[in-house]
Amino acid sequence: MKKILTSLLGLYAITAMAQTPNTYNVGGKLYPQVNPDKSVTFQFTAPSADKVVLNLGKDYEMTKDEKGVWSVTTDPQVVGFHYYAVKVGGLGVIDPAGEVFYGTSKWSSAVEVPEDAVAADYYTPKQDVPQGAVRSVRFYSDVCKEWRRMYVYTPAEYYDNPEKRYPVLYLQHGGGEDETGWIFQGRADVILDNLIAEGKAEPMIIVMNSGYAQVPGSSDSFDAFEQMITEEVIPFVDARYRTIADREHRATAGLSWGAKQAYDLALGYPQYFSAVGGFSGIIVVGEFGRSNPGIMDKTKRKAAYNGIFANPKQFNKDFSVLFIANGEAEGSHLADMSKTLKKDGIKNTFYQSPETAHEWLTWRRCLYNYAQLIFKK
Repeated sequence: MKKILTSLLGLYAITAMAQTPNTYNVGGKLYPQVNPDKSVTFQFTAPSADKVVLNLGKDYEMTKDEKGVWSVTTDPQVVGFHYYAVKVGGLGVIDPAGEVFYGTSKWSSAVEVPEDAVAADYYTPKQDVPQGAVRSVRFYSDVCKEWRRMYVYTPAEYYDNPEKRYPVLYLQHGGGEDETGWIFQGRADVILDNLIAEGKAEPMIIVMNSGYAQVPGSSDSFDAFEQMITEEVIPFVDARYRTIADREHRATAGLSWGAKQAYDLALGYPQYFSAVGGFSGIIVVGEFGRSNPGIMDKTKRKAAYNGIFANPKQFNKDFSVLFIANGEAEGSHLADMSKTLKKDGIKNTFYQSPETAHEWLTWRRCLYNYAQLIFKK
């Protein structure tokens, strides 16, 4: 009997070690749990419900036990950050077992399917690495006629060197997300803390704004964005923080729709920026749309942004970095865009995240690589 009990305890210990509670679980909750094969097991308590469905990329019908607890194990998932929802009676709800994130145009639950420790090292907090600060900063926009909020990251050394000034990266989220995304989903502060500590990136300030900015009365969710950034946010940041307030020390980047916004800012207002990165987003010329050939059309390319690509020598002199990147599973369209620009003589760096798609792990990797290129002396 003692041997059987010992064996059972040993099996329980192995199983407990193999299954990992989701990084974002709250209050000691055990579920969701990530399994060794990267499938995820979910539980949801709803005794009165007739049907509960988990949506994680696709729908999974959950089964109910005698206590009213519904459960399901998904297919194996790719590593990284994934939004999910629990549908009760057809209505998608947040899982109370975990933290919530603003994504998919609403507050959503999420699960992190972990990479191995080596691969995740660059976005993992470390005790021996000085930690920067992230602040929520409110400001009034006369362009939008509303109070707004931005998140501002300052490097760990910012308050230790009161005379030192810093370059600034203006970093944008994607469609359906907001200014919280790069911190809570993207872990931008941790990525920069680690890079700066290793001497791989220059200490910098990062400013993260919501890309949704409207002129009052407009039906366009984005039509005030560029004016707000150039006329209000940049002066506000330069006045409030110890920045190096010139274009050589100002960069921008963004993911997906935020990549378009970053390109529009840098290429449309080169007097403000000297570096730009687009993660999983195209340089759009003319009316936006998936069928729009945009930058791939030579005539449109030469005319784009007041002819900024028409003189490659001047472009390469003015812009220290043009960074184009996406996930391997997203296809070759951005690689083609990079090659086309290079054929024109426009210097750019192309990066592709191995085995990832249109997702936060891709964009963490993009930021990790882009941050190492900008503001180099």
